[in-house]
Amino acid sequence: MKRTNIIIFVVIIVVIIAIFGYAIWDANRSLNEIGDDNTSAIAETNGETTDNVLVNDMQTNTSENGNTNQLNSNTTNTQGTTNQNSYVGEWYISEEAYRNGEEIDNILDMREENLITDEEFQNQMSSDINTNIVELDVERYTQNQMRFDFKLTSPAPTQREAYLDNIDVNIQENVGTFTYTDNWENSGNGTITLKENQIELRLETTSAAQGALWGVEGVYTFSYKRVD
Repeated sequence: MKRTNIIIFVVIIVVIIAIFGYAIWDANRSLNEIGDDNTSAIAETNGETTDNVLVNDMQTNTSENGNTNQLNSNTTNTQGTTNQNSYVGEWYISEEAYRNGEEIDNILDMREENLITDEEFQNQMSSDINTNIVELDVERYTQNQMRFDFKLTSPAPTQREAYLDNIDVNIQENVGTFTYTDNWENSGNGTITLKENQIELRLETTSAAQGALWGVEGVYTFSYKRVD
C-alpha cells in the first residue's frame, strides 16, 4: 500500500473514532441533565409538600386548640354558673330551725284566724321551737353579684321582725362586704362568706336608731337550704 493511502486510511479511522466518541459523550451529558432536572423537580415537589404539610398541621393544631380552649372556657362558665346557682334559695341555720320556723308560721296563721286562744298561742310560742329563727333568702347570684334578703324574728310573745331587703353585694374570692340599714333604721356593716354547703353572715351595728326595739345584728351560719 502506498504511503499516501496509509495516511488517508489512518485519518479516516481517527475521524470515525472521534465521531463515535463525541456521540457517546453527548448522550451521557443529556442523560445527566435529565437526571439533574428530575432531582430538582423532586426536591421542589418535596419542599412544597413538606411546607404544605407543616402549614396544614399548624392550622389543624390551631383549630383543635382553639376548639379545646373554647370548650374549656364553656366548661368553666358552666361550672361557675352551677356553683353560683347552688347558693340561690332559702337558707336556715339547720333543718330543725327550718321546721321550727314552719311550725311558728302555722301557729301565727291559726292565731290570726282565731283558731286558737291567746293562752294556747302563748303556750306554743314559748316552747323551744321559738329560738334562733333566722332566714336568709338568696334571690340571685350571677357574675359574682349576689342579692339577698335576711330576716330575724324575736322570741314570743313579741315576735318582732328585723329584716334586710334587696341587699346587693359583689362577691370576690367567696367574700362580700356591704353596708345596710334595717327596717328599724339601724345601720351597720355586713360580711357574707360563701363556704362549702354553707353561708356565713356577719352583721355589726354601727349606728342604732333611737327607739328601735329590735335589729339584725349578729353572726349566723346557714347550713340548710330549703328544698321544695
